[in-house]
Amino acid sequence: MTLLEPLWLLLAVPLLAALLRYPLPGRLLNALRVVTVLLTVFALAGLALRFPSRAGTVVVVTDRSRSMPAGSDADHKELIDLLHSAMGSSDRLAVVSFGETVAVERAPGGDKFTGFTHEIGADGSKLGEGIDAALSLVPKDAPGRILVLSDGRWTGRDPAALAGLAADRRIAVDYRHRSRPTAGDLAVARVDAPTAVAPGEGFLITAWVQSPVEDTIRFEVTRGDKIIASGEQRVTAGLNRLTFRDRAAEPGSQNYRVRVRTAADDPVPENNTARVLVGVNGPRPILHLTPTASSGLTALLKGGGLDVRAMPADRFNFTLEELSGYSAVILENVPAEKIGTRNMETLASWVRASGSGLMVTGGKQSYGPGGYYKSPLEPIMPVSMELRQEHRKLALAIVVALDRSGSMALPAGGGRVKMDLANLGAAQVLDMLGPLDEFGCFAVDTSAHEIAELGTVKDKDRIRDKILRIQSSGGGIYVDEALTASADMIRHAKAGTKHIVLFADAADAEQPGNYKELLANTRKAGITVSVIGLGKNTDKDAALLEDVAKRGGGRIFITDSPEELPRLFAQDTFVVARNSFLEDPVRVQATAGLTALAGRSFALDRSIGGYNLCYLRPEATLGVVSRDEYKAPVVASWQAGSGRVLCYTGEADGKFAGAFAKSPETGEFYASLARWTAGQSGSLAEGMAVTQEVRNGVNRIQLHLDPERKAEPFAGVPQLRTLRARPGEAPRTETVPLVWAGPDTLVADVSLEGEETALSTVSVPGQKTQSLPPVCLPFSPEYAPAPLGSSDDRGRATLERLARSTGGVERIDLSGVWKDLPRRPRSFPLAPWFLLTAVVCLLLEVLERRTGLLTSAAAAIRPKSFRFRFKRRVAIPTPLTAANEPATKKSSAPVAAPEQPKVAAPTETKGGLLDAMRQVRDRKRGDG
Repeated sequence: MTLLEPLWLLLAVPLLAALLRYPLPGRLLNALRVVTVLLTVFALAGLALRFPSRAGTVVVVTDRSRSMPAGSDADHKELIDLLHSAMGSSDRLAVVSFGETVAVERAPGGDKFTGFTHEIGADGSKLGEGIDAALSLVPKDAPGRILVLSDGRWTGRDPAALAGLAADRRIAVDYRHRSRPTAGDLAVARVDAPTAVAPGEGFLITAWVQSPVEDTIRFEVTRGDKIIASGEQRVTAGLNRLTFRDRAAEPGSQNYRVRVRTAADDPVPENNTARVLVGVNGPRPILHLTPTASSGLTALLKGGGLDVRAMPADRFNFTLEELSGYSAVILENVPAEKIGTRNMETLASWVRASGSGLMVTGGKQSYGPGGYYKSPLEPIMPVSMELRQEHRKLALAIVVALDRSGSMALPAGGGRVKMDLANLGAAQVLDMLGPLDEFGCFAVDTSAHEIAELGTVKDKDRIRDKILRIQSSGGGIYVDEALTASADMIRHAKAGTKHIVLFADAADAEQPGNYKELLANTRKAGITVSVIGLGKNTDKDAALLEDVAKRGGGRIFITDSPEELPRLFAQDTFVVARNSFLEDPVRVQATAGLTALAGRSFALDRSIGGYNLCYLRPEATLGVVSRDEYKAPVVASWQAGSGRVLCYTGEADGKFAGAFAKSPETGEFYASLARWTAGQSGSLAEGMAVTQEVRNGVNRIQLHLDPERKAEPFAGVPQLRTLRARPGEAPRTETVPLVWAGPDTLVADVSLEGEETALSTVSVPGQKTQSLPPVCLPFSPEYAPAPLGSSDDRGRATLERLARSTGGVERIDLSGVWKDLPRRPRSFPLAPWFLLTAVVCLLLEVLERRTGLLTSAAAAIRPKSFRFRFKRRVAIPTPLTAANEPATKKSSAPVAAPEQPKVAAPTETKGGLLDAMRQVRDRKRGDG
């Protein structure tokens, strides 16, 4: 036995002393009270039984990086199931996965593992961090063991640093080595090229090819989509150098790829292609994205002396490599759908982080009508596009029909399913409506289920809560049921504008019925229908959804990204509720803000043909304002992070450019706006230079200062802002200070990961920001070939050292891990039982004090030989005699003997000790 908290024993002294000082009536009550006190004290002191046990926790650490063999997740799941089947009832199993990050896939428990669910990134192997997480899952002073399923290759924290911690806790680290075969791997070990060159400068690109044997390989070198070199080369076993020459073109970034291949099978083909980026210094042009192949705005900007590159928006590749070649981007009346949500995120991050600029012009395909409301670009714009009720002309009635078929239960990332994002979209529609608008909602599968009846929008919280609770229920969506129910509901609306939004799966929209006749009737009734489809334009039901929207007189949105659904719902509602593009000509007026950004004044004596009604943000600078009732911004600008953003809400080129398009100042006006937008970034002051170099997966940026400077050229700490982006993923930004590495040098290191591109910008207080050329790794480090002269078993060696340092072994039979858990004393606490017994004693004490039932029961069952005879002593008064008679009066008459007084019987008490004693006495007399 052991006491976990022995200090509580001291409490027994004052409690027992109190019982001695104030005893209870009766031995039984005192005994119950003593037992209750002692049990409570021992429970508080943590009295427990200790006995040896192997029951403990096993944590499986699984490698999910790219270096693992194909299908590793399924294999790991099978191995974990085997472990689960072999565990005891008191054992616990946990699962940790690692890649670029670490995730606890399952906390310690006895339930069966259902599979890997976390996104951990495959371009890294944070083995050390994974073991650290596993150690935290093993309870302190409890048996535990860690099983690593990995190839042993690691990035990040050295796992050897965790061996000491695991050994101190007596937690052994076992392993099972699993790796891809690498014998005969032909690879591009690295590519050497300058990070930056001048325009027109010639330079060399050197590719180091590692070959396992002497062989003839084919190579190809491309710059962008153009092949600049190709052929065959005889190589020897080991490292071979291939050298190519190229000449830098215009300022920007040039993307090179080196590909090699051989006739033999290659076990790791991913490292046969390597890429490198070469920056070209110099003034960067402005990118003009146009709605059509040609635009008059391009000619006006070039006439103003600007270097402009124009192309349709859907032809531009929104990557950091491409964007880094431009000083600013102009979006001329381009709808948001031609850019895409992910590209808008990249564009917004590029402006904030790199010090570049963005200029947006108006039109019917821009701002609110173009889908920029609630888009990733709206937060960086100096104007807002909210739906203000005071500018609404008509009340709106809208009915939303949501697909809740089985496909809506599929995961959509972030722990949510597709249905959750569709619900958020419907709630977004509700939030945009005012108290005079009407709203209704259906959830549709094979029939339409009313979620919110049509009515004015008053109790939004209640309706929103019902919408957010919609769940997928299986089956498909019946289009005719959705349209019929929605049309029947909205016909009774009182609003002047009536609109239906149909949300459906583009691959699972069934039973259209006679939708053509139905939509013809709704159009006659003044009801429009828009469709939001989840999927792709090539899905089997996409054509049906497009036809529904066309016949319904609404818009069609089809996206395969569930996270875009809330924005698309909001965009459609925005356009229906208010046409924010005002088509009537309006005169405008310049402000002092226009002179500040353009460097000169403009007369602006001619009207524009129309503009997008927006609202100036509080921190923005107003350059031109409309002279109509709205007094709305026509030109607005502000700083967005390190970059600049300017909004011109009029149409720059087209039908609604108005009389202003024929003004002699038009070209200079637009050129001044674009020049201000692109003018933020540049070079640092004289006496400062920035260099960068990529080595061993790290990009080192150095700020060099003039050794002969008289004083430091900056008042604050220079900052390095790095924008990272991978294909198909949202970019992220990191900011770190540069630190002194010498008397004239400041340094910052940026670790590169996987296939990402990193674009860094140096910001010196009081100076312009300087953007550096983008850099990248040749390929994911998970595909890096083994160094020459070393065995590819370096991963196995890492695991062996880790196991040897902690007492672990290589596991062939996984079920044996439970038997090898160390035997440790296990405490079985008695406190719950003691407390339960104490409560029972306390209840018995209360019962005895109230009824005396325990004493009566004990007396009734006691044998006769053990029964006691109770004698009651009764005091008899002393008779008066001559000796004690009062002397107040003497009498010679004889004195009669006084009558014996009757002794009063004891007071009758029902129940209790006296009653029990009387019953015993009566029985005794009867026996006599």
